[in-house]
Amino acid sequence: MTKEEVFAIWSPLESPWSRWVKPVLFAHNDVEFTTPRAGHSSRDVTWSPSTHEEVALVLDLPGDEGVWVGLALAARGYRPVPVYNALPYPTARAGPDSISHAPSVAVNLLPIMNALHSGADQLAKLNIPKDTPPVFLLDANRHGEVEQIAPDKFDNRSVCFTTDFPSASFLISRGIRKILLVQLERVEPQADVEQVIYDWQIGGLLIESIRIDSPSERLQFRIRRPSWFGAILQKALAALGLRRVSGDDHAAWMHDSSTGG
Repeated sequence: MTKEEVFAIWSPLESPWSRWVKPVLFAHNDVEFTTPRAGHSSRDVTWSPSTHEEVALVLDLPGDEGVWVGLALAARGYRPVPVYNALPYPTARAGPDSISHAPSVAVNLLPIMNALHSGADQLAKLNIPKDTPPVFLLDANRHGEVEQIAPDKFDNRSVCFTTDFPSASFLISRGIRKILLVQLERVEPQADVEQVIYDWQIGGLLIESIRIDSPSERLQFRIRRPSWFGAILQKALAALGLRRVSGDDHAAWMHDSSTGG
């Protein structure tokens, strides 16, 4: 299957969400993988809302986990929307070090590219309705694990912006009333996602969060408006490739009795 065919499967013309599928990893998917495109076990997504509940999901999960969970949600009727916007390597055909096989990059995106390619066949077989809710896929490791990148590594760290997602008004026009943020071992959003959520919130959408490793309780929350200085600082740090140490400066969390199912 060519990279163009894989991209077409993940961004079908009939889906209103396809305009937000980021093409960068698909464009680079002619990289020679050092391991075969292996299969995967299906993820348990019984915690997820029904597609009739007017909920859009944001999966901010590490590595290729978001792709596999997104495919499991696709089997329940959701439309997975990959929002991976980082370059995997400096050039389209670059790859891991030929001797050590270690990725010469700050963030290893090969597992995600592998999963997108491997999962295309599965996704193509699903009859997903045109008007189904979206599930946006992010890599929780996009900021990298260290702030100082070695000179011999390609710095492909990334952040997401509000323009990478549909506006609140567009989501509401498509019947979405609530956003469910899904993460691993945390409930507060990462700094870049926090700004996205804030814009959705002031646009009239309800926001909830769950930990996928403990999904029995949804946490409803609101983001306080960042100060003008804080907003400028966040943009400056993003431009420099840095990340905020604390992720909960602007989040007011409220326990909610609703649960997934």
